[in-house]
Amino acid sequence: MSYPSLLLSGSSYSRHCPHRPTWRRVLLFAMLSGGLNFTLPAATNTPPAAGLVGPIFNQDSTDFFFERSRDEMSGELVDAYIDQLAQDGVRTFVSCVNAMRTNYASRVWESDWTGYDEAGPDNQPILRFLAPGAIVPTRRRLDSAKRLADLGVNFHQRALARCRQLGVGAWVSVRMNDVHDCTLEDAPLLSGFFKAQRAAGQLRAPHRNASWTDRALDWERPEVQEHYFKLVCEQLETLDLDGLELDWMRFVYHFRPGHELAGGRSVTAWLQRVRAECVRAAARLGHPVRLSVRVPSRPETARRCGLDAVAWAQAGLIDLIVATPFWATAEFDLPMLEWKRLLAGTAVSIAGGLEIRYQPVPNGKATSMTPELAAGAAMALLHQGADYVYLFNYFPGRPGSNKVWSGDLYRTWGAERYRAFMQALSTTKKIEPLARTHAVTYRDIRAPGDPTEYTLPGTDPRKDMPWPSGCAIRLPTGPQPVGRAVKLMIEFAPGTTAPEKLNVYVNSVKFTAQPSPAGLEYTYVIPSTAMQDEAQVIEITGEPGALFSVLRLEMAIAAQ
Repeated sequence: MSYPSLLLSGSSYSRHCPHRPTWRRVLLFAMLSGGLNFTLPAATNTPPAAGLVGPIFNQDSTDFFFERSRDEMSGELVDAYIDQLAQDGVRTFVSCVNAMRTNYASRVWESDWTGYDEAGPDNQPILRFLAPGAIVPTRRRLDSAKRLADLGVNFHQRALARCRQLGVGAWVSVRMNDVHDCTLEDAPLLSGFFKAQRAAGQLRAPHRNASWTDRALDWERPEVQEHYFKLVCEQLETLDLDGLELDWMRFVYHFRPGHELAGGRSVTAWLQRVRAECVRAAARLGHPVRLSVRVPSRPETARRCGLDAVAWAQAGLIDLIVATPFWATAEFDLPMLEWKRLLAGTAVSIAGGLEIRYQPVPNGKATSMTPELAAGAAMALLHQGADYVYLFNYFPGRPGSNKVWSGDLYRTWGAERYRAFMQALSTTKKIEPLARTHAVTYRDIRAPGDPTEYTLPGTDPRKDMPWPSGCAIRLPTGPQPVGRAVKLMIEFAPGTTAPEKLNVYVNSVKFTAQPSPAGLEYTYVIPSTAMQDEAQVIEITGEPGALFSVLRLEMAIAAQ
């Protein structure tokens, strides 16, 4: 397969970098002369994360513009936003450039405001299919983004430049298959490319066409790959960036059902081209440009989705893997040890992704993460060997502003608690003194055809122990909390038979429930001497015929 002509001649790379270091020139020649049949150097030859510092913060493509009005837009406003994040404790900033369109004035893709008339009515074609409550915030976002571009400011160029001034890592993220609003006939988030693929019946699952997952683009199609390659190249040719993230978690399902493994092979070939462009960008800039992928939390799930990050790491195609849930809930048992074992012998780093949503039971009650829950999830990640904590949808909001949408943690957590959490995320030593809560949730992404595996509701499956009735739940908690106050909280479902009479054991030691002022929520005081390192096993049993169902299980460890 040949490379597009704009990448072989006349690009910013060739204009700005006439003299390239020998090793880069040799490697690039081998890449380009061999098409896609080349072998990159072993991953251990290129330390991937030199200078990368956590926590890593993902900046959504719309948050900045939702929260700020058209009249406020300026380059100085972008600077102030980065200043705020740096003060809060962000050490690597990852700026998302797109959904189906870009949030800046792109040369190769439509911008978010393409087809939008600022002075037009609310029922203009691009707005008329939106829900009534979505029109005002959508127009605010479009007005603000367009105004910044009209001022000649590229948000990402300005933000990354400020990051460099402050010593914050400067990355961009490209969403690889965003399908926000894909069930609508038209919307500002829908690109002309998507609508053309839809009209041609070439989306992921036109045989069903029942949900948003069916309406993703089909990444086996060459035109889809080229569409995204143009956007990736624009970032690498125009920005001074430390790294490029390919966000495969927006929205995870990229191939026709049953075609995931074959589709994954085409993505691997595509990644080889992207890696070559990262080498070009590094030569242009005079410093490394790393490549990261955001993939499902379980290695085998990722592989079965066509996103074999372990194979990419072993081939030297990437430098960082972000293993993460999709959206429904944060995961408190991300398998960092498994990832680390699989990556042994490579120089690829692993980050554990934290989502902002907390939902113990699928389709059950959901809330936002608290600082204590987030600290618990982060502690478990780092204790198992994660190199970094990666935050998605953890937006601070604006000091003193009226909340425009749900991403305002200054308001819900308080600015000081937000900063304390962010500034502690680099190491377990810094998180250790914080109050933290560990919880049981579930993994919200499965490969097509994989069985469901949910811990809660915890009932009597008669698997761990055929009799007496009971269940066992494993809860990762990080290091043993020596000398700390620990409480176990269990919420039982209505219909549970006398929860206070159930037998509850932590690591084989029985504990008695405290009086419950909150209905079916029961608390158990656990001495730190009964706690183990890394994880605790909670067993719940009852007399023959006892009925119970656990809806929520948390273990709170007091601040040091």
